[in-house]
Amino acid sequence: MFQPFSFSLRRLAAALLLTLIGLVATQAASRTNPAALTGLLDRIGGRGTSQRFVTRVDPALADSGRDVFIISARRGKPCISGNSVLAVATGINWYLNHYAHVNLSWNRLTTDLTRRPMPLPQGEERRTCQADYRYYLNYCTFSYSMSVWTWERWQQEIDWMALHGINMPLQIVGLDVVWHRLLTRDLGYSEAEAAAFIAGPCFQAWWGMNNLEGWGGPNPAWWYERQANLARLITDRQRELGMQPVLPGYSGMVPSDIGAHGIPATSQGKWCGFMRPYILDPNSADFARIAALYYRRLHEVMGRSAYYSMDPFHEGGHTEGIDVPAAYGSIEAALKRANPAGKWVIQFWQWGGAQYNVLRKVPHGDLIVLDLFSDGHTHFDRYEKHDAVYCMLPNYGGRTGFFGRLTKVMTDYYAQRAANPHIKGIGATPEAIGQTPVLYDALFELPWRATPPDPATWLADYTTSRYGQASDPAREAWELMRQSALACPTALQGPHEAAVCARPSLEVDRVSTWGGTALFYDPARVVRAAQLLLRAAPLADSANYSYDLADFTRQALTDHSLQLLNDLSRAHAAGDRAGYTARRDSFLTLISDLDELLQTNAAFMLGSWTQMARHIADEVPGTTEADRRWLELDNARTLITTWGPREASESGGLHDYSYREWAGLLHDFYLPRWQRFFARLDSGAALPDDDPEAFDFEWSWAHNASLSYPDHPTGSTTEVARRLLTRYFGSPLQP
Repeated sequence: MFQPFSFSLRRLAAALLLTLIGLVATQAASRTNPAALTGLLDRIGGRGTSQRFVTRVDPALADSGRDVFIISARRGKPCISGNSVLAVATGINWYLNHYAHVNLSWNRLTTDLTRRPMPLPQGEERRTCQADYRYYLNYCTFSYSMSVWTWERWQQEIDWMALHGINMPLQIVGLDVVWHRLLTRDLGYSEAEAAAFIAGPCFQAWWGMNNLEGWGGPNPAWWYERQANLARLITDRQRELGMQPVLPGYSGMVPSDIGAHGIPATSQGKWCGFMRPYILDPNSADFARIAALYYRRLHEVMGRSAYYSMDPFHEGGHTEGIDVPAAYGSIEAALKRANPAGKWVIQFWQWGGAQYNVLRKVPHGDLIVLDLFSDGHTHFDRYEKHDAVYCMLPNYGGRTGFFGRLTKVMTDYYAQRAANPHIKGIGATPEAIGQTPVLYDALFELPWRATPPDPATWLADYTTSRYGQASDPAREAWELMRQSALACPTALQGPHEAAVCARPSLEVDRVSTWGGTALFYDPARVVRAAQLLLRAAPLADSANYSYDLADFTRQALTDHSLQLLNDLSRAHAAGDRAGYTARRDSFLTLISDLDELLQTNAAFMLGSWTQMARHIADEVPGTTEADRRWLELDNARTLITTWGPREASESGGLHDYSYREWAGLLHDFYLPRWQRFFARLDSGAALPDDDPEAFDFEWSWAHNASLSYPDHPTGSTTEVARRLLTRYFGSPLQP
């Protein structure tokens, strides 16, 4: 007679057990204040910042598989919830910008949030992400910007990625370690042979893209140890914050001397004067064998990932004797053998007809096409419905300039997605970063908005976040920039260029081989914007204000330099000696004035670049001054001046491709070039179209170890900007 009761007890016990298991599972799935997020908050805001927030990760919050964050209040604190660590991190940044009016960007990646007021949300704001893929970076970025970074700087950038919701950043740090181990441990290369192949720190992007060998090297033994450690730190932190790094896959690159090791390969000719690495026929047994070895070393250094970047036959590689359609299938097969779950990420950049074979040889779902320059021109109708990513590429070479297509991107992304349902993501693919951060703040908000924001309204709100308070003059200044420098109407590759940084001539139409100096807007708008921003002083966020005022004023003066140069050229042609002399002197003075202005902000100082390069050696015990000089002279300074040796610089056209309008560089590099030019012009000497001595001067400066540049700013940006704007453009605007 006790069986029913006993059965009921068993049922009750089972029910309680299931409830307990469910509670434990829920607690395991739903985490409050996880370590990854408390660490992020304390890094960006100072120790103790995490105690001022409630963060909650609950996978159940996902909306049909899409990322979600919710901003609310809990226990008297701002509460940011989301379905993943990365979604919560994105929500934190949204809260900081739109509630607390704190904007973290490259000029100021951390700030003190331990005492700053953190307003409590009065309701609940829920945001769902419309983009599966949020991509970031370009191979070139790792050289033009990241090649001199220490781990401290890398930590800040990875936090920036998380705050902007990036879930698939390109990651090639450690590629040199992969190849060093592959060559010396698997393929029988000596240390000297490997050193002749692997490029130095500032040139590894083009080496990794099959464009050159060895330039910037040889790398010392300690470098590979340092890079192996750095690669693991980077990938571990990215994964901790919910990202899947896009790792460099294998598409057949081998050293040009691989034949001496008994392996046949195809020459890829030259790239801008550099001997390119050779390529294995992807349909060969050698390719399959070396690909397997490569992926084993890659996973040893960086771990496995969901994504692998490969760009076969990049920028004109030769394909003679190779069955190209079959090659794409072989490259895909090698990846799948190494990681069956891996997807191929490919850049659409200057494709020839043969490269379209990848669309037919890789199954749908296994290929992601980066439409690399969507803000300039799009190609989504060509991708045969493979997953595609709308990408913004506003900077080439790290060349300095306030530039973008802000309004276009903020509207075109939605239009393109509506017309092309296979667009599954958004991305930023700049060749360099650190400039015009507003573009990236806007871009990475778009996936979290169901409809396009009004650009003018969004920008007005941005100024409040940027400076910590509302300011009518600041809003008006930014609106003028949106209508001018941020409204490029063409497919111009990066900022219009600074005449003061050009190799001297009376007629300067470009600084780099592929650039241009012509303005696409009325420069008076930029002058007025700088004057209005000056009038807005002081603003609460002095770091962001100083950076923007320096940048606006720099752009106004840079635009004026082109007018001065054109005027002195006309005066010279007309035989107006007095007019020519006055404008020549003004032009040279302006270069010095720009240098003084940019000395007031570390973001615009050559020393910030060269000193960080030198500090890499400080991370490794036992390094010497010779190591620091190698990092600074052979790499950091060479990249931004001659770029390569004489043939690549001159015949290959690479000189000044990565020019930088920076304090120190203006004073010691660009100004002497112009002074030397005018001295020869004034003496009546013949001026050849191509100065054969230009390279000699540039190379000498890049390798002059007696020159040293500080990384600490001097002077007041506000005071210098006020003086220079008045000198060149008259009295500042009155309220």
